[in-house]
Amino acid sequence: MHSVAAAELAHNIGATSGSASPRAEAAVSGMDREGEENLLLVCHDCHRIIDHEDHVRFFPPEKLRALKQAHELHIEMATAQGELTRTAVIRVGSYIRGAYSIASRREVAETLFSLNYLGLVESQWSGDFTCSITAKAGGKGFWQAGEQRIDDTLSRVKQAIEHGDVEHISVFPFAPIPLLVYLGSHLDDKTTTRIFQKHRGQGAGWSWAEDGQTVEFATDAVESHDSDTEVVLLCEISSPVNPENLPVELRELPRRILRPVGQAPSPVLITGEQSLTNFASTWRTLLAEVESAYPRATRSHVVASVPVSVAVELGRAFMRDAQPPVTVYERTNAGYLAVLDVNI
Repeated sequence: MHSVAAAELAHNIGATSGSASPRAEAAVSGMDREGEENLLLVCHDCHRIIDHEDHVRFFPPEKLRALKQAHELHIEMATAQGELTRTAVIRVGSYIRGAYSIASRREVAETLFSLNYLGLVESQWSGDFTCSITAKAGGKGFWQAGEQRIDDTLSRVKQAIEHGDVEHISVFPFAPIPLLVYLGSHLDDKTTTRIFQKHRGQGAGWSWAEDGQTVEFATDAVESHDSDTEVVLLCEISSPVNPENLPVELRELPRRILRPVGQAPSPVLITGEQSLTNFASTWRTLLAEVESAYPRATRSHVVASVPVSVAVELGRAFMRDAQPPVTVYERTNAGYLAVLDVNI
């Protein structure tokens, strides 16, 4: 059984005259109330709301005209041949600080339309690949369960790609940083992928700010002669990483640190997509430098204080055939804890 969205024919300015007819007082002499310009297609619930005597004042004729025009523009864009990029949406949701968070379908739709993207029209596969991680962090088996949910979701994406239904992917992630690194490390690197981020502030959505500041990044090194088989990689984008919070066994290992240039780390540092691109480029360069400097390395340790989009990009950079396994750490009240491995 499938649900179907059905519309009803409604009038902007009421079909009849009189006080009981919604917005009838706005009628002008000679207007055709049954004409196309005065008609709306709305669902049953919306029809009742806009015409209800308690709500009608909130929906004057000019507001309904504006809503109609905006919707017609969306329809025109969606039906124009070759005008929109069809994209498969990966939504990842999880508990963050005790509350479940996931990008809503409305938020996704608004973000995609603003970029001339259209959610993949359902064929054999749904265009919305939702990965819902419902266990709470800290619970028994949380990280393994999260990995499995991601594996299951990306397995369906892979099948859709192989079937020829998916040529573009849009990622809307909400999850603990290690799981997003894991997600990024398993995304298909041959399919064009765009990563979005929920921005902070009232009314802020998932779209990248066109006028957002562009952040550059640089790396620093703390050398050590205690080991040339393991190296610690620190990403300090949202906040600094205190070395005293690292596990004891990591504190004397050589470290490479990636930070913003000329700015302090901040949770709201990354607002423009170019900054994300800059991070990805600097991060890949760092990995190449580590590979060259530590050819005998058998493991890397990643400790990252980063936004969700950066966490996904961080994972996308790893290359299984050329780089060693990576242990990813989660921040806890007691310090950083190793929770999962990638690139294995």
